Amino acid sequence: MVRLLLIALLWFSPLWAQAATIIAQLDRNPVALGDPVVIQFTATGVTSGEPDFSPLQQDFEIRGRSQSTSFSFVNGVSSANTTWELTLLPLKTGTIPIPPIDFGADQSQALDLQVVEQPTPATGNAPDIFIELEAEPKQPYVQQETVITQRMYHVSPLQPQASLSHPPVESGKGSIQQIGSTRNTTIMRNGRNYQVIERRYALIPQQSGELTLGRTVFEGILAEPGPSTYDPFGLSGKRIRRFSQPLTLQVQGQPVAYAGKQWLPARSITLNAHWQIPPDKLKAGEPVTLTLAIVADGLAAEQLPKLEVQAPTGIKAYTDQPELRNEAGNSGVIGVRQEKWVVVAPYNGEYGFPGLSVDWWNTTSGKQETAKVDPVKLVVTGGQAAPANATSQTTATTQPQAAAKPDTAAGQTETSGESGWFSWFSWDWYAMALLLIWLGLTVAWLVWRWWKKSGGVLKKAAQIAATVVPGNDRKPDAKAVLKKLEQACQQNKPQAAHDALVQWMDVGLGIHPALISSLREQASPSLRAEIDALNAVLYGRSSDGWKGTGLWGSIQGFKPATQGQHKDTAGLAKLYPD
Repeated sequence: MVRLLLIALLWFSPLWAQAATIIAQLDRNPVALGDPVVIQFTATGVTSGEPDFSPLQQDFEIRGRSQSTSFSFVNGVSSANTTWELTLLPLKTGTIPIPPIDFGADQSQALDLQVVEQPTPATGNAPDIFIELEAEPKQPYVQQETVITQRMYHVSPLQPQASLSHPPVESGKGSIQQIGSTRNTTIMRNGRNYQVIERRYALIPQQSGELTLGRTVFEGILAEPGPSTYDPFGLSGKRIRRFSQPLTLQVQGQPVAYAGKQWLPARSITLNAHWQIPPDKLKAGEPVTLTLAIVADGLAAEQLPKLEVQAPTGIKAYTDQPELRNEAGNSGVIGVRQEKWVVVAPYNGEYGFPGLSVDWWNTTSGKQETAKVDPVKLVVTGGQAAPANATSQTTATTQPQAAAKPDTAAGQTETSGESGWFSWFSWDWYAMALLLIWLGLTVAWLVWRWWKKSGGVLKKAAQIAATVVPGNDRKPDAKAVLKKLEQACQQNKPQAAHDALVQWMDVGLGIHPALISSLREQASPSLRAEIDALNAVLYGRSSDGWKGTGLWGSIQGFKPATQGQHKDTAGLAKLYPD
């Protein structure tokens, strides 16, 4: 046994006595974008460590890796050769440097790879497969919807495993979301009949300047011509990758000529009102529903403003949470904001219900326009005449209240304030409230008894769980984001304050999508004024120096409302969804 160990040591001792020599080679140079290139590292001798290929991931996607080792013993001299082979997919065109790769203390030499665009077919010929990105309009305003159309043309049939990525925002600020579903059609181009896979996206630029959409990537397997063979996994054929060209847009700032309260660029905006009962046939004390809807072609529902209803004197009006929905139209997204108002007239009479108006910017004509709802006259009958001092009461609120007929008994002696209170009073509601309070106290007492008896077992279990799993994922620190916003306001930096405000809306308030218009909808009048002042500086409507103390003071007194969460649909998507 000892002899065998000695022989092995004598056999391999020359390998450790010499440093390894590592040579890197490419199987082709140049290479077309989308085509793979194979790089081979050959080490003569034993390397002092494992290779670190991570520097390659900056400019390449590593798709395959293999390793082989051979030993030889010639004329009493032993040698070892190790080969590493990697399949790389370049991520961009141009001259891409391949840095030296470390193998412990040893190192390969540097290389340069030329990556070119896919070759253009000869005159009269068209490519078998290519991708296009189009934008409409090409020079949008800030916050204006831009429709991005992605089309992939192919002649040969594709295997089901093919995929096409969504267009990413590479530079600039904006949000992008797919509109509707993938559409399949056929188009004649350059004398060839192409099958076309088409998607549409709504791009909302968040700031003026240059915005670039990066390349979209198709990856799949083309079915090869010839006799068909049974292929249950769809893996036979030629694997290819193709890229679209980047798409750059020039985003315009808000026009100086616009004088509306809120910047609303759209193709069209309409304002509609519908009364559940004709307004000239209302009954005293009976609630009636007024449905208001603002419909915008080219804006998401989250961008639309809250409708301010000013109820006339003697009319009670309240509303609940609005209904927001987005629909896919022929030209892009159609946003709808619907508000249901409950209107009650306690006394007989005629009342003038005011109209509504919303200013917006027509992106087609390039002019400011106003959507309006005309005022109407309310005629109320079936009750009693209003007391002399009842006309001093004006109520319009956003909190739901109970509605019932007022007491119409003759000889009423209460004051107008007491009459208004008791007109809304109901013994049924009073009994229901007492029952709910009794049930709540009973449940609370039972829970307290159970908790006291258990000796805080749940609390101890929670402490143990927190100790066992100390590395749970945490959301971003909202306090740090709020601190960043405070610093930007104190330093009077409008762009930094805008960015920190959007980030705080995301991690601190849970508003998705994080649009300034969504925060403005919930804001107090003072915070709205500060947001408008910030937008005026950022979008070129004001040349005065911006002071952030007012914005920070309004943020400190802001109480957020509950917002829903929306999921993102970015990344790589199947061409044939389930």
